[in-house]
Amino acid sequence: VQLLFQDPFGSLDPRQSAGSIVGEPLKVHHLVNSNHDYRVKVEEIFRNVKLDPSMVDRFPHEFSGGQRQRIGLARALAADPSLIVCDEPVSALDVSIQAQMINLLEELQEASGVAYLFIAHDLSVVWNISQQIVVMYLGHIMEVASGEELYENPLHPYTKALLSAVPIPDPFVERKRERIILKGDVPSPVNPPPGCCFHPRCPLAVKECSQW
Repeated sequence: VQLLFQDPFGSLDPRQSAGSIVGEPLKVHHLVNSNHDYRVKVEEIFRNVKLDPSMVDRFPHEFSGGQRQRIGLARALAADPSLIVCDEPVSALDVSIQAQMINLLEELQEASGVAYLFIAHDLSVVWNISQQIVVMYLGHIMEVASGEELYENPLHPYTKALLSAVPIPDPFVERKRERIILKGDVPSPVNPPPGCCFHPRCPLAVKECSQW
């Protein structure tokens, strides 16, 4: 299991070269037998994430935000994990760079079979990359469904509220659709309400919702 962090700027050691950042898992897990093999493998990983291998000796401050996130992804891939936990991996990137990163993640998954646990609040991004979606509120699961099923037929009121907040490019459709506005304050995650933790803000809540 490896982790791809949200912040492409703070998640890389500024004192290490990009190559040494990516290659560190190779050394820690004893995945190479010589310095030559180490260099060859690091350059291969750079190519896999669409970075020029000639950049291996540069430092993080010499890269753009999108390139830094690719370095973080390369580091996660170095140990050949079966699962990568992606913690908001594109939220700090420009929209155009987000699309490139999502496409790269999908290409790498198709090539290697790696699985992603993708944590995000941007539902348009979630729709593009997810096969199975888990909607959570205050650390509790509200709904689980495939991407197509969730977007076409959401069942939980919280899921419906989230989807109603996603902008629609067509201004005519956007003006006519109903936006669900949740009332009340978000309860404390440290001391959540009894029963379904969403019931204080749920427009469909009944007495039983607070008595689980």
